Amino acid sequence: MTWYADEILLRATPAALTAIKADAQLVGFAYHLKSLDEFDWYLPEHRHGLPAEGLLVVRPVCNAQSHGGRWYGEPVLDAAQLSAATDAQALLNPQIPEQLAADVYDSALPCAALRASLATLAQRLNEPVVYYSCSMWGGDIDHEFCLLYEPQESLLMTDVAERGHGAERALGQGLQKLGLALPTAFFAPHTRSFDWAAHKL
Repeated sequence: MTWYADEILLRATPAALTAIKADAQLVGFAYHLKSLDEFDWYLPEHRHGLPAEGLLVVRPVCNAQSHGGRWYGEPVLDAAQLSAATDAQALLNPQIPEQLAADVYDSALPCAALRASLATLAQRLNEPVVYYSCSMWGGDIDHEFCLLYEPQESLLMTDVAERGHGAERALGQGLQKLGLALPTAFFAPHTRSFDWAAHKL
């Protein structure tokens, strides 16, 4: 089974909510997760919470022409169309594209426009912003990484040498930066049955 996730994650602070609502590019793809009380937990040990303010998710955000972009079967926010501050390039790590290239298909590599846009957002909010991307096939991880903006850019990447099994997961590391510690690798919004419509911003 193929599965993709390509999303922007940040704490739902009042300033973040205001910024996302005012951004014509992002607001149509934004979701505000305030509570998971209605989620049907498969196993009790999977249960987790959210950051104190809730979680803002902008999804899906990727190359609209990529396999992942077509897989969603719904409109995607084309990462190449995002705008950024003119000085945002100074916040980007020039080594990250090369570090990602060994494990990520060219069409799934985060473009410069996306990276600069997220650095701009993190700088404006003075809050960490995470871009999470994952591709799976048959239960194995093809790639999984987080780009973290504080606002300086850094990379968190799952070691896929063992197809992601038993490795420290990039998603858990990224969410910790947002104040959410997952007890296991399970993340409720990444289940196929998750009711995104109920959380539309």
